[in-house]
Amino acid sequence: MNRWLVCLVAAILCPGFIGLSTAQQDAVASSEIPAALAVSESLTECFVDLDTTQCSANSPSSLTLNWWSWSDETGSNWPDDDAKARAGELGLNVTQNNPVSNINQQNEGLPIIELTGNLYLISELEGYRIEMPIEMTPNYNLTDSTIMYIFLSKDNAIDVHNRQVANLVYEMKPEIGFSNLANNTTATTWILAESHLSAAGVDIEKYPYDWQVTFALFGGTEQDNNTRLLSLHQVRLETQTDSVEVDEFLIPILAIAFAIIIISTILGNMYREEHGMPIITGYWHREKDNCLVVEFTTKNQKMEIKSCEAELPWKMSSRFKSRFIEPNQSVQVELKFKQLDASDCRLNIRLEVEELGVWTQFLSIPSILSDE
Repeated sequence: MNRWLVCLVAAILCPGFIGLSTAQQDAVASSEIPAALAVSESLTECFVDLDTTQCSANSPSSLTLNWWSWSDETGSNWPDDDAKARAGELGLNVTQNNPVSNINQQNEGLPIIELTGNLYLISELEGYRIEMPIEMTPNYNLTDSTIMYIFLSKDNAIDVHNRQVANLVYEMKPEIGFSNLANNTTATTWILAESHLSAAGVDIEKYPYDWQVTFALFGGTEQDNNTRLLSLHQVRLETQTDSVEVDEFLIPILAIAFAIIIISTILGNMYREEHGMPIITGYWHREKDNCLVVEFTTKNQKMEIKSCEAELPWKMSSRFKSRFIEPNQSVQVELKFKQLDASDCRLNIRLEVEELGVWTQFLSIPSILSDE
C-alpha cells in the first residue's frame, strides 16, 4: 500500500511541476515582455568616444543604446567585444575622438510580429543566467536575413575608473531560430548564458538595479526587401525575489493542495480499512465430529456474513444462513460437513463491512485427517 501511495503522490505532483517550466521553478525573479513600442519609436545606437562623449540628443521618441569600444586602450572593465562586432555589422568606422551613431527607423506598417513571453533570472554558479521562453508570430512573410537582436543594457553604467555611460550595452545576442512565415508561431527559449554575462562584467548580485533587455528585430518583408528595424520591445529586468508574480506559483500550489486532499483520502481509507477489517480464523472442533469452527472478530464496523461455501470435494451438511455481527464482537460459527477429506478445507466467505464494501474472503484450513 505504501508503494502505491508514493506512486500516486508522484503521479499527482509531477504534472503540476512539469507543467511549470524549470525556469519558472528556479527563477529568482521574472519579467513579462510588454507590447512592442510604437512604430514612431526609433532605435539609436551610439558608439561613444574615448572620453565617453555620447551622441547628441535625439527626439523624445528615440530609444538610445550606447556602445563602448575602448577597453583595450583605457583599461576599463566595460565589455567592448560586442561593440566592435556590432560596429562591423553596421559598417561603421568608430573613432576615439567623436561618437558615431546609427539611427534605425521602424517600419511604418502594422506590427510586423507578435512577441510574447517572460524573462526569468536564474542563479547559476557565481552569477545568473536569463532564460526567455517566448512565442513569436510574424504577421508578414519575413526575409531569410531577418535577425532578432537581444541587447542587455544598464541605465547608468560606471567602470573601475568612474567613467559613466547611460544605457550601456553589456551583452548582445542575435537569434535566428524562428519561423519567417506569416502566422506561423515559434515557441522557443532564448538564453543569455551565465558564462557570457559574467565575462561581460554583468554583476547582478552587486548591482541588481537598472538592467534592461531590448528585443530589436532587423530584416525585411516580402513587400519591402530592404533591411531595417521591424519591431522593438524593451523590458526592465526584475532582479528581486518578490518580483516573481504570485500566479506563477498557482499551479504547483494547487497541485500540492490537490495532492494533500488525495493523500488524506487515501490515509483515511487506510485507517478505516485497518480499523474495520475483521479478523477471521478457523479450527476443528475438539468434541464434535466433522465440525469446523470459524471465528469472526469485528473491529469498528458492523459486518454481515452474506454467504459461506466450501470448495469441492468438501460439502457442508446444510446451507449457510447469512448473519450480522455488531462492531467489536467475536462470534464463533460452526460449519458441519457431510464427511472429512484429506485435502485442505477451502472456504469462500462473502462479507460486507460498513464503509469497506463487499468482497469474498478466502480461508484455508488444513484437514484434520492430515494430522492422523
